[in-house]
Amino acid sequence: MSTELVVASISAAVALVSVAISARASRRQALLAAELERRAAAHARDVARQDVMSRVRDPLLWAAYDLQSRIYNIARSQFGFLTLYYREGTPQEREYARRNTLYVIAEYFYWVEILRQRVQFLDLGNREDNRKVVDLLHEVSNRFSADRNRGAGFRLFRGEQRAIGGLMAGQADDDRGCMGYAEFCRRLDADQEFGAWFASLDESIQELGNEFYVEPRLLEIQHTLIKLIKFLDHEGERFPFTRELPRPRTDTPLWLNGARADVSEPGPDEGSSLL
Repeated sequence: MSTELVVASISAAVALVSVAISARASRRQALLAAELERRAAAHARDVARQDVMSRVRDPLLWAAYDLQSRIYNIARSQFGFLTLYYREGTPQEREYARRNTLYVIAEYFYWVEILRQRVQFLDLGNREDNRKVVDLLHEVSNRFSADRNRGAGFRLFRGEQRAIGGLMAGQADDDRGCMGYAEFCRRLDADQEFGAWFASLDESIQELGNEFYVEPRLLEIQHTLIKLIKFLDHEGERFPFTRELPRPRTDTPLWLNGARADVSEPGPDEGSSLL
């Protein structure tokens, strides 16, 4: 075999090995780039989740606390908030008791809706804390919408809850936060369409204010809100003194407007998904 042929054969072999090595290196580089891209995307999703939770967590916590506190003060006894300020208060106190109770409920729904809108396109992943928040918010929603053995007092279907939350956006811009109480009162007076969304709640508040009765729905909502508060503030740093309303015995009938009602678990309503 001539020297030229040997050199050519060796050169060809070297070229083939170089191509194979280059192809293998390119494949490894492509796999590495894909893995880095996947990790970067996962990190971005995690940052986005935490950003949403960190920005919404505290105002949601305060809104939940204010709502459970108002329910406690309304439902703890026949000498509660609505009796003192709606039934027996001055005209100004009467209006405040009615409107501010509406506002406290609506403000809670606002922050739930903001959280819903901002996380619905995010992968919640397997983070147990994020999923637990969603589960607890769904449980509160279900307490409001449950129908079985409760009548219509303080009942809001999930679509109504979302609508009220959306209406509470300041200047129709989420970044401006929830509508203030003064603006809320102005809208109730001036905007008939706006006020119509609160009509059933308003009726329930006035009914309970005129004649106190035990409302099982309110007790269940307050208990569930406390679970949410304790989860969001598990060290008790912000709200160490939350108090649950007494749980009525399930074998003791309660009376709602002269009609007997039994305390039981809520039945299915409009599906089970919060988002």
